[in-house]
Amino acid sequence: MVIFKTGISKKERIKILGIVTEFTDIYRDFYLTKNNLRLFIRYNLDILFKDLRKGDKIAYDENGVGLVVGYSDKAKRKYIKLLAKDAKSADRLIKVILWNEKIDLWAKIKRNSIFKSVLEKNNFRFEANRGKEILLVRRAKKEYKNDSYKNKNKEFNSR
Repeated sequence: MVIFKTGISKKERIKILGIVTEFTDIYRDFYLTKNNLRLFIRYNLDILFKDLRKGDKIAYDENGVGLVVGYSDKAKRKYIKLLAKDAKSADRLIKVILWNEKIDLWAKIKRNSIFKSVLEKNNFRFEANRGKEILLVRRAKKEYKNDSYKNKNKEFNSR
């Protein structure tokens, strides 16, 4: 079962530590950005745990970890970061994140990442080329993003 939450207990920290150290980040996409520096999560778990307390979100099970980062530093864009055993595990994590997050989500991954097809299958679309990486985005549906959109639609339809 995939667990999705903000903040984690000490017991959960141990689980996350085990998962992050068990799986190899082959594509080097599982990182946080602070002051324009890439900090790989495996070596900076203290920063991850601090950011989770500040509002970032995590989805995890025994087969991987998915993060939604950007809440803790009030960034305009919220990014998904994935570390999973395989594409099927990553897909399960993404589905839980998308079920809970009704916002625009971004992903910056290597072109040859196995997670690229998983993200595309979950309606992430190519946004920009970043050299060896690509930027993907999944736009939130307008009715989720802005409740006033529903009201405007109702007003327009009633005229």
